[in-house]
Amino acid sequence: MSQVREPEFDRAVAMVLRIGAFSCFFVMLAGLIDGLFVSGRIPQDIERFGVLLMLATPVVRVIVACFLFFREKDYKYGWISLGLLVILTLGGVFGIGEH
Repeated sequence: MSQVREPEFDRAVAMVLRIGAFSCFFVMLAGLIDGLFVSGRIPQDIERFGVLLMLATPVVRVIVACFLFFREKDYKYGWISLGLLVILTLGGVFGIGEH
């Protein structure tokens, strides 16, 4: 990877993590506040969506990193991040329903 493009790469990945963290925080906060005033499943569903958003943030980070590596023609790390994405996907698919 070129030294000139490295800060752009880091900013893009940091932006994905920052957006994921803040959005998950605000969604879970909305579910908590909603739970104080409304009873039922809706606050739980909002909080569950916040947790799913928190779990999806690292996966989106790997997707962005994979795309950026291939765009910068850094194929070694592009393939490594694509392999990591496959491992994460298989873990999510086969881990569903495990208790």
